[in-house]
Amino acid sequence: MLVSAIIVNHNCSYLTRLCIEALKKSSGDFELEIIVVDNASDAENLSYLKKLHEEKEITLVALQRNTGYGFGNNRGADAARGDYLLILNPDVVVEKDTVRKLLHYAQEHSDLGIVAPQLYFYNDQIQDSCRRFMTPLDLVIKRTPLKRLGRFRARYRHYVMEDFDHSQVQDVDIVTGACFLISKELFQELRGFDERFFLFMEDIDLCRRVWGAGYRVVYYPKARALHSHKRLSGGSFVSTLLNRIFWIHVSSAIKYFWKWKGRS
Repeated sequence: MLVSAIIVNHNCSYLTRLCIEALKKSSGDFELEIIVVDNASDAENLSYLKKLHEEKEITLVALQRNTGYGFGNNRGADAARGDYLLILNPDVVVEKDTVRKLLHYAQEHSDLGIVAPQLYFYNDQIQDSCRRFMTPLDLVIKRTPLKRLGRFRARYRHYVMEDFDHSQVQDVDIVTGACFLISKELFQELRGFDERFFLFMEDIDLCRRVWGAGYRVVYYPKARALHSHKRLSGGSFVSTLLNRIFWIHVSSAIKYFWKWKGRS
């Protein structure tokens, strides 16, 4: 069984290096190919990846411009030879048995669409990486101080599933795109990520289409991975408004809600 790990990189070669090194230590009854799609990094960041490609440790797909997360992963999937695709961010470090556990769960459940591990931060805090489908109000609450206030706080906790036991395997509406496994056949059937989303919302959109096709999205905490993720909403509200990434998220959210307007 061949698994194709796809990493989209843009000027973050140090994190990508840690991600690759962890993948190379993965063990189990499978083969693993590592595909790095580079979104037009500068020469310094690209040199390490070119070296690994020349040494045949990875397959490098070098794009001429930064085309976004979904587009990059789709190009990685085009190059993949595996039966399963492991989509993961460069700031994710898998444990030695993470891929094996995800793969075995997928092979044992024919109705599975996506399976994702439990993600945790350096302080071992569990990331809220599985969520319910959002509404426009949920997004506003999440990205503003409203999430700290009364009934908005309760709604926010419901959206990020704080009421769930995150140590239990469970079907969920969505998992974040930081790390998950999907069969290449299903990914191709769904035409991969919607490339209209440059960054953000493409993972929610894909999960929604997986459910629509009659498959399950599963949060699988028996497999774990470290995520050195910096929260967009971690600073002050003013600093968030001045953050370019915040406005990319807003743009993607508008596209997402427009796409699914009036659809169940």
